[in-house]
Amino acid sequence: MSQSDKARSVGAGRTRFILLVVILLGILLFILTYIGIQKSRSDSLELLRQQGVALIESLTLSADNAIKANSFFDLLVQAKFSDLAGFLEANNGLVFSRPELSDFASAYGVDAILIYDNKLNLKSSGAANGFTDLGRIHRLILPEVEALLGDSSAGFSFQINEGDFPGDVSLYYLSKSTDNNYVVAIVSDALFYTNAKKDIGIGYLVQNIAREVGVEYILFQTTEAIVFSSRKIGPILKIEKDPFLTKALEADTVLSREYVLNGRKIMELVNRFSSDEYGEGLFRIGVSLDKYYDIIAGYNRQMIILSIVIFAVFVFAVLYLTGRQKRTYLDRSFKQMKSLSEKVFDSINAGLVAIDNDGTIQMANRQFLDIFGIRQEDIIGTEWNLYPCRGIIPFEETLSGSAVPEEIESTLEIPDGKKHLLVNTSRLYDFKNRLTGVVAVVYDYTAVKELEAVARRKERLTELGDLAAGVAHEIRNPLNAISIAAQRLMSEQESAEESQSFARQIKSEANRLNDIVTRFLFMARGKGNTEKKKDIGKIIEGIIELLKLDPESAGIEIKSEIGRDVFAAVSEDRIKQMVINLVRNGIEACPVKGGIVTVRLKADDNRARLSVADNGQGIPENIKEKIFAPYFTTKDKGTGLGLSIVHQIVEELKGEIAVESSHDAGTEIKINFPI
Repeated sequence: MSQSDKARSVGAGRTRFILLVVILLGILLFILTYIGIQKSRSDSLELLRQQGVALIESLTLSADNAIKANSFFDLLVQAKFSDLAGFLEANNGLVFSRPELSDFASAYGVDAILIYDNKLNLKSSGAANGFTDLGRIHRLILPEVEALLGDSSAGFSFQINEGDFPGDVSLYYLSKSTDNNYVVAIVSDALFYTNAKKDIGIGYLVQNIAREVGVEYILFQTTEAIVFSSRKIGPILKIEKDPFLTKALEADTVLSREYVLNGRKIMELVNRFSSDEYGEGLFRIGVSLDKYYDIIAGYNRQMIILSIVIFAVFVFAVLYLTGRQKRTYLDRSFKQMKSLSEKVFDSINAGLVAIDNDGTIQMANRQFLDIFGIRQEDIIGTEWNLYPCRGIIPFEETLSGSAVPEEIESTLEIPDGKKHLLVNTSRLYDFKNRLTGVVAVVYDYTAVKELEAVARRKERLTELGDLAAGVAHEIRNPLNAISIAAQRLMSEQESAEESQSFARQIKSEANRLNDIVTRFLFMARGKGNTEKKKDIGKIIEGIIELLKLDPESAGIEIKSEIGRDVFAAVSEDRIKQMVINLVRNGIEACPVKGGIVTVRLKADDNRARLSVADNGQGIPENIKEKIFAPYFTTKDKGTGLGLSIVHQIVEELKGEIAVESSHDAGTEIKINFPI
């Protein structure tokens, strides 16, 4: 036999074994399901019967207590009235005035008291209040008084009479005196008495229990008839004609049976009960089995479904186990590939984002989120058009097939300035060459742009420094000579006034040329003097006070918000030079009337933060990046060196400078450097 035949034989044997196991499992599940259904049915029915037994036993005990409570309540009421009648008989030989009887009625809480002699004459009467009709009461009870006097064996009479109106119920208690010559009649409102009797009666108890869910009826049946029932249940056999009821009447325990009543399946529980008031009989409670059969049917369905599910799970488990090893291998490979792709995706030094045909974002790497300031959990699954930066990437043009450059430059406005971006988009296709979306690569080259600007500025500053050094070397010596000659000329005591004026002019021009040379030398310096820490706020306040006296600042308001205790190891000359240039630029930018220049200084996070703001016309957007370049100016008489010197000083302080400007709000230059 060949190897392939052996393999097929082994495979066929394994298949037959698995099939046999599946068949045996199916048979076992069927047997277990059938046993479980039968067991559940018998257990549920027994539980229902036990609940019914507990209910009818409670009802029997409660009924006995209710009968005893009724009797005790009657005795209490009779005892109350008997005490009152005895008290009246013991006082003054039953001779009372109407006010006295009225007081007794009020004190004992009864409506009226009437006293008759053995001739049926009303000797005296009194009522608790003036609204009681004693005449009507006399007419109602007179026949009862006559009957009591005629009955030598009776000592009292206790009864309830209903009046002419609904709810008008009175209780009468008639008592003969010990010598049988008088009858004391006590009348009281019986509404409370009747309501109390009703609330503690068996009927009230039965009606409350019959409201329980599942209770079909409750009745008490004697050998003569049905005493009371919670509801009408149709014709009922007498006890002697029903063998089950006959047996129950002789039994000491609760009996139960199942039968159909008016088309509904009922479990009836019967318990014997006897009392002096009703005699011997049976309490019968009918419990509906509809809910029980619904539960059993549902349980049967669940058992069948569970068996089918278990069988199916077993079959699928066999199939699953055969392919588990292969799936495990594929899953491990997929996870490795996914982990590698995610690492590569996030390690790319550019932002990547992909959307589908509907413009919904499907994926984005960490660099993309950092560029646009978006959180990972907020972006996936949202529409790209909802974001303010949607105009940066031409997704719509790429999806529609419009001509889009392979690489475009975009600018993203952020609170701290701008980001310069290079964007490249490409369409995505599936394996059937159908368009599925667009992917974009975004590169942030803001740092490159800043480095380029810094390099250009430094190159210009280097050239300016070389120029300044040459100029200083060539003209400083002549300037010194002019200055010395002027001083010698001014010191001559016999010189004419014109000579003195000419000498002063020479001196002034020499000083002005020296100032120009000094400014060029500042451009050529590498850094200022940093011998010790100085109070920057105090230095700036002194400069502001001096600038307020400058004729050029006439009509311009210079405000200051200078924080205290801002110290830094900086050159006082360089700080003065930086602030003077900034304030003078602000003054020149302000309108002649209503101009305001505000200087602010504060310390924050170990850095000094200086700002100079004006309410002028602002800096046009197209020249904002050129204002720090040497010799660049928009003024007719400007040199273009003021802000360039400021920028050089900020770099010496290892700080940063930023410009915020708009046509409506003016310009604010912000500088911060470490302290």
